[in-house]
Amino acid sequence: MWNPFKKKHEDEPSAQSAPEQAAKKEGKKESIEERLEREIDSLPEMIKGKLKDPAIKKRFIDIAKRMEKDGVDFKSIRQMKKWMKAHEAELKAEMSGGTVTKVETVVHEGPKIGRNDPCPCGSGKKYKKCCGAGK
Repeated sequence: MWNPFKKKHEDEPSAQSAPEQAAKKEGKKESIEERLEREIDSLPEMIKGKLKDPAIKKRFIDIAKRMEKDGVDFKSIRQMKKWMKAHEAELKAEMSGGTVTKVETVVHEGPKIGRNDPCPCGSGKKYKKCCGAGK
């Protein structure tokens, strides 16, 4: 079972897979896609099932690349959560396919009408008995 809190020891040769050891010997860095393919079996079933969808897999890889570009350590869950929180608005905007829209507060002009005041429609009734009956 995948444990996000389990630390991998670099001094243990058994903790590294063959492709990872070969990449270290050659001196080249393994890409996000290669790491994902290598570690996909150790992911939780829920994530593993969703990564079968190519669109979600691409989105997952894109976010991981952006995190790597910003210098986030993938072994630190705290750093990943901090990055996600800082970029939450733009990630949601990308998911919705648009830009971030700001919600504006509605400001009512004119005096506030109390329920026992005369109705502004001019009927002569109290507001609560006329236009405010359903509210």
